[in-house]
Amino acid sequence: MSEPMTAVLLRAAELTASGKPRQAVDLLRPLVAANPRHAEAWCRLAAAHLDLGEADQALDSAKRAMILDGEPAWPQRLAALALSDLGRHQEAAVAARESVRRKPGDWRGYVVLAEVLADVQDGAVEAFDSALHASQLAPTEARAFQVLGDAALRMRDWGTAEHAYRSAIKLDPSDADSKANLATVQRRRSARPAPQRLNKVQVWRSLRTLSLLLVGGGLLALVAGMPRPTPYLAFFTGALVLCCLVVALRLRPFKLLFSLRKLAVTVSLLAASALVLLGWTVALMFGATTMQPLVLSWLCAVVGGALVYVGGGRKR
Repeated sequence: MSEPMTAVLLRAAELTASGKPRQAVDLLRPLVAANPRHAEAWCRLAAAHLDLGEADQALDSAKRAMILDGEPAWPQRLAALALSDLGRHQEAAVAARESVRRKPGDWRGYVVLAEVLADVQDGAVEAFDSALHASQLAPTEARAFQVLGDAALRMRDWGTAEHAYRSAIKLDPSDADSKANLATVQRRRSARPAPQRLNKVQVWRSLRTLSLLLVGGGLLALVAGMPRPTPYLAFFTGALVLCCLVVALRLRPFKLLFSLRKLAVTVSLLAASALVLLGWTVALMFGATTMQPLVLSWLCAVVGGALVYVGGGRKR
């Protein structure tokens, strides 16, 4: 490479890095016109077009560089970014993977792959793995940790995201984006879900239904089982227990039922009634003939039902 050409390429790179990509494009166009087989010049031009938001021109320049002898992975990375800007996300992922394949030890390829996969459906896991690999290959590069933080943030991996953004800020204290994202992660990580509330009206209605099932069904079972129950009665009591279970599911969240003493006693009595009834049903299927567990279950249901009506079961 001649000295004047080297100086032009370095000047173009400086202009692009300092936020003057238009000047870089104006500087590079005559260079590629005079040296159309110079791969690095085409790559520099593609990078400048990307910074200007001119994805079509960037893609054209990257494709010109692909067919020339030069750095094997750089044109693929540029093409991937341009394709992503154009909304051609699947093609962008293919180009980024090709960049990684051509130069697997280059952390920049994994960064670009993680970036373009952010817009690919079901690409979150691969994006995270790529960003993590980039940070391992380049532990002194802030950009690798920025992208890792972004990938972890999308996966709601707050711990990894916070570590990544802190590492990026440590490497580049002027990184405003990482600081803002770190604040977002800390806010989401410290957020607590809203406390669950008990719908007392629904709970009392469900308890009333449950008590009616247990009291009424238990009484029918007592009558049907006199003087000596048969295993066929287990079909009825088993169906009764199943109905009680369906109604009991409406009492969720269960742990809040014991936050009030009145509810706790009522629920405990009805639960005991249902459990005793279940145990007696199983025993009946195996030939038991005693009625005492059924009587105990019915008495628990009666007392629990009385508490339902006294305690607020009639409230709407």
